[in-house]
Amino acid sequence: MFEIFLFVNPVGIYCYNTEVLIKDAIDELNINSSFHFVPIINAKVIKEDIIRRKNDGQKIKDIPQYTIVSFQVLRHYNAIKIEYGNKKARAYLVALQRVISNDFNKYTESLPKQIAESLDLDFNRINDRKIAHYVDESIQQDKDLARKFNVRNFPTTVIFNESGNYNGVMLEGILAHDKLIKLLKDNGCIASDPKGYYPVRHLRLI
Repeated sequence: MFEIFLFVNPVGIYCYNTEVLIKDAIDELNINSSFHFVPIINAKVIKEDIIRRKNDGQKIKDIPQYTIVSFQVLRHYNAIKIEYGNKKARAYLVALQRVISNDFNKYTESLPKQIAESLDLDFNRINDRKIAHYVDESIQQDKDLARKFNVRNFPTTVIFNESGNYNGVMLEGILAHDKLIKLLKDNGCIASDPKGYYPVRHLRLI
């Protein structure tokens, strides 16, 4: 058993591909894992994703809308996590990323509601002002975690083996599938004995 933290821009161009890569590696190695999405939005994250999309041949028609949507998606994710749990929140984010990862201009005002309803989520409940304070707290907790792990680039994946090895592995950006598989094996991320693990966060950047 080991813990994986995926720090992402919730509307970022690489986020969907990164999650698929990590999940494929977990399935291939048949590893029991605990997976955490940690979405982060700030001015630096937004600027970097716009540049990446431009380099990928994409053109965002409305930059202010992109910024508004980024923060809106972040709040929706955290609201769903609070009201429905982590699994539903991840499903929502992945479904949205699947639509906009290759072209942000496919985003429409009705898209969040459509995705929420497809997952049997009450969109009014997600946007209820009564939970706004808890959403703010959840977002701040994720920011604090990113600061604690010294995460500076997105996406970043942090892996902790729960086998008595107290060191974590930090992966910035996207790796090829075969390289990720080799890295996990070489760094002992296949837990043979989960006893004695304590979450002491010492990270080694790869």
